[in-house]
This record gives sequence, structure tokens and C-alpha cells, in this order.
Amino acid sequence: MYKNFYKSDRISKEIKKKISYIIQQNINDPRINKFSTVLDVVISKDCSYAKIFISFYNENENLIKNSLKILNNASSYIRFLLGKKLNLRIIPKLIFLRDCSFLEGEKISNLLKKNKIIS
Repeated sequence: MYKNFYKSDRISKEIKKKISYIIQQNINDPRINKFSTVLDVVISKDCSYAKIFISFYNENENLIKNSLKILNNASSYIRFLLGKKLNLRIIPKLIFLRDCSFLEGEKISNLLKKNKIIS
């Protein structure tokens, strides 16, 4: 069990690097913002599913929803490209989600500054 933890951690880091590269270099859809960042990849225990958390730079809600929809529709193609780049027995099915942690952290920081708890 201890080995599996490290194995899934290594696989998620490698998937994160490869998917970042694929989105930047291989996806030529102008509707997807190239200034998006893959922040985290969470893999299921059996490595059959991977949740990819993405942060988008300076976009409104409609553009972000459209970008996520396009990425989820292109997930089988991205999975195919990922299979070429990784030497894995099972290539996980990809689910793209928005990561709002930066925005939430910024809101908390602004509230703390407003109440003069931090300088």
C-alpha cells in the first residue's frame, strides 16, 4: 500500500507535465486560452480516472466554462496524445475542472487587509 501512494503521486506529476505541454503545443483551438495553468492532477486508486484542475488567466465566467467544455470534449484526443507520451498500462480517462483556490485565497487576503489583521 505504501508503494501505491508513491506510484500514484509519480504518475500524477508526470501526467501534469505532459498535459500542460499538450494543451500548449498540440491543441490549436483558438477558443482555449493558452494562458491556462494545470495546477493539480488527482488520480483514482485504480488509475482509471484523472481529475485535472486548471486555472485560467483573466477570463470571464462564460469563457472559462466554454474552455472547460471544449477541453472535456477533447479529452479523448488529449488522452490519445498522453498515451503516446507515457509508458503506462492504463491511461486514465480525463476530467477537466476549474481550480478556484487562487481567487478564494485572494478574497481572504483582501478581507484580512480590510480588517487590518495583516499589513
